[in-house]
Amino acid sequence: MARAAGGGIIDAMTRDSVVVFGSSQAPRDSPHRRLAGELGAALARRGAEVRCGGYGGVMEAVASGAKSAGGRVVGCTLGWFAEARAPNSHLDEVHEAPNLHARIECLLRGTRGAVVLPGGVGTLNELFWVWTLLLFDRDEGPQSIVLLGDPWEELMAVLARRFEFPQPIRALVGHARTADEAAAMAIGAAK
Repeated sequence: MARAAGGGIIDAMTRDSVVVFGSSQAPRDSPHRRLAGELGAALARRGAEVRCGGYGGVMEAVASGAKSAGGRVVGCTLGWFAEARAPNSHLDEVHEAPNLHARIECLLRGTRGAVVLPGGVGTLNELFWVWTLLLFDRDEGPQSIVLLGDPWEELMAVLARRFEFPQPIRALVGHARTADEAAAMAIGAAK
């Protein structure tokens, strides 16, 4: 596993890269973790480099799935966690960011698609960050967001009813029920 020096920022890649967000706490037997492993393999079979946060849960599962299908995986970890958490063992390259802003920038730079699985506050932050980039600066980050699995339909309905999320803004986000469908949507956006 290669480690990058400096602020952990990745230069634009020449191949398609897809970032995957999700829970770091997903137990080994959780359906979200299984789905993440399937997603990693599906992305790798389509030739995409996978980016993730580099730790456990969904991040470890997507990395393991990608590696099992011959893919390349880049993890963007957080310097704050250096002593408490080790990166997972499925990463080809690790970039350690000094703070959350730099970590998200590391994950997004040069990527063409983002897939989001259920998670916690960090995952929601990442979703809204990418969504905002799509809304205001389509050249800086992923060109699409794909929500994979549940409970996304319920969240989107609440956003539509209770917040300023008209249809054109909601239309920037796709929804997939299977890992293969999510990979196809994310890679399709990258072409």
